[in-house]
Order: sequence, then C-alpha cells, then structure tokens
Amino acid sequence: MADGTGPAAGPGGPPPLWTAYARPMAAPRLRLLCLPHAGGGAAAYRGWVPALAHDGIEVWPVQLPGRENRFDEPQYEDLSALVAALATAFGPALRTAPYAVFGHSMGAAVALELAYEARRRGLPGPERLFLSGCRPPNRPDPESPRWNLPTPLFVERLRVYDEDSEMLRDPALREVFLPRLRADFALVERHRYRPEPPLACPLSVLGGLDDRAVPPSVFDGWASYTSAGAEIRLLGGPHFFLGPARDHVLRLIRDRLAGAGVP
Repeated sequence: MADGTGPAAGPGGPPPLWTAYARPMAAPRLRLLCLPHAGGGAAAYRGWVPALAHDGIEVWPVQLPGRENRFDEPQYEDLSALVAALATAFGPALRTAPYAVFGHSMGAAVALELAYEARRRGLPGPERLFLSGCRPPNRPDPESPRWNLPTPLFVERLRVYDEDSEMLRDPALREVFLPRLRADFALVERHRYRPEPPLACPLSVLGGLDDRAVPPSVFDGWASYTSAGAEIRLLGGPHFFLGPARDHVLRLIRDRLAGAGVP
C-alpha cells in the first residue's frame, strides 16, 4: 500500500484525497474530523458540514480507501499503517487550528489510535474525542473475530449491527460489499493495542440504548483512556443511531465544543 497522501493540500486545508464534502472556512474556530464506520464513507457526515458551519466548526468528513470516490483503491490491512497515513496526510493542518475527532464504530477505534499517533509525532492533540458505538480496548468483544467467518455466519453477525440493511437482503450488493466489510472488520479485530498513557483531552462516549453489538454496559471502560474525564451519553436506537438521533448528536457536539478553540 502506498502512503496514500495524494495531492498536496494547502497548509491549513483539507487533504483532497482523504476528505470529501468539506467546505473550507476563512477562519474556522475549530475543525472536526469525522471517521466512518466499517464499510462506510465520508457521505455519512455530509450533512454535518453545513449544520455545524454556523458554529465556526469546519467539518472534514474523512474518506478512507475502498469506498465512494476511492472505491477502486485497496483497503488498508493494518490499523497502525492506516493511522500513520492519516497522521501524515492531516498533520500539517492539525498545526493550523484546534480540532476534535468524531468516530463511529470502527471510526472510533481509528480516532483513538490517531490521537495516540498525533502525540507520538509531537502534533497538537485534539480538544475532544467523540467515540460513538465502539467498545473500549479493555472491554473486548467475546464473540470476536468475525472477519474470517464463513459467509452465512458473517452475514448473521452483521445483522446484529443492522438487521434492516439493504446490502444484506440483496445478493448483488452482498457480493460487492461483503469483502470490503470483512477487510474493515479484520482491520480492527486483528489490531493489538499497545499500552499508552491516558490522553489529555476529554472523551464523549455515545451509544445506542438498543445496540445489540456494543452494549452500553461496556462504555465505563473508556474512562481509563483519558486524564480529562469521560462522559457517557446513551441515545435511543440500535447500533446505527446517528441517523435517527442526528439533531441530538449535533447539539451535543455544539455544546461540548462551545468553548473549544477560543484563546
């Protein structure tokens, strides 16, 4: 896998290969990097761009290889390699404005490792991490791994995340997207976390009350990953609660970032 940094961006602009739908602002108060769930792309956060712009928050939906306009690119097979590529691509911009990171499911796992990588490289750390629908590393899934299951079992496990998924009902869609979902599951499930000192930024942990894949009982484990406090916010809905709870989530982001980025 090449380093994937793509065309050079301006010193404070969104990396063109690694972002989609971003609308750069003249003087953003803060930037919000948004990382997608397994199999998902930047389009999941497209509506957040205008919704948070009035608050001075410049949303950068992150586009990973193997989806949407990067569909034909090979996916990363190693989480550490992906995080290193993200830190290289976004590193210059992280020095130009305060930022926070939002990640859902797989995206939350990537967000945590990205915060660690930024610290290792001497880059500014995030003002806050929003970790949504994801187990902390110290509360591993007893049913893992899923990525290498036979197809019928893998499909049944996926229904725990989204039982109404059109992809799971349509054989043609399954043929295209199941290998990509396997790759994303493997990315997370094969990763081995290294012990790290707690982060200096606060965490906002979001979960669905009806999530059968990531039960709310595991979220207290996130407290040990920060020295600045972790809050848990449970919202109505299953694993993919971000759609139905969109207004609530955006309000939480506005509230938690209200003072961030202000000297």
